[in-house]
Amino acid sequence: MKIYHYTKSIKLNSIFEDGFIATEMKRTLGDGKKLTDYVWLTEKPFYPKTALPFVPMFPETSLMHHLQNKGVYVNLDKISAVVGKFYRFGFDSSDTRLKKWYFSSERKKIQNNFNWLQMEKVANKVGDNIHSFWIATEDLPLENFSLEVFEDGWKVLLDNASISKLKIEDGKTIEELKKLSIEKCNEFNLPHSYLLVA
Repeated sequence: MKIYHYTKSIKLNSIFEDGFIATEMKRTLGDGKKLTDYVWLTEKPFYPKTALPFVPMFPETSLMHHLQNKGVYVNLDKISAVVGKFYRFGFDSSDTRLKKWYFSSERKKIQNNFNWLQMEKVANKVGDNIHSFWIATEDLPLENFSLEVFEDGWKVLLDNASISKLKIEDGKTIEELKKLSIEKCNEFNLPHSYLLVA
């Protein structure tokens, strides 16, 4: 089974420069007060509502809007025209670097935390379903992965790729994606790299 890490164009340059998807605390630009520090993935074949960037002009990007209304349609093409494209890295669920969140020892440690219970409740209510979540407890190297972009549906850009043994055409695709990512970061006056630790 394929599981996915969803992301945005502004993150791609940093991910490819590092050669891995970093755990959430390494890339946080917030106050750094998170209950977890993992790479999050999901079995769901659509962009998680809890991970959508909030864009005031698009009500469907508001988590509150999803909590108050069932079945809200999210038009990723419309949103990406403003914030940049959406991507997903795919990995096989048999990958030993990954584990199912619901049954993990990591979840057991915080499953009685009130704030965490609320977060899981919200995820379930908007349809992200915590039973579909997976984690990597360490940075996730880009080995044996696929990459897709959302353009009127998911389109494969890289298939069965590994940074450690890149094919020439995959390397060219990655360089192109890095350029696009840097352009989008410049447009929003964002740093090209989000990795806050050495």
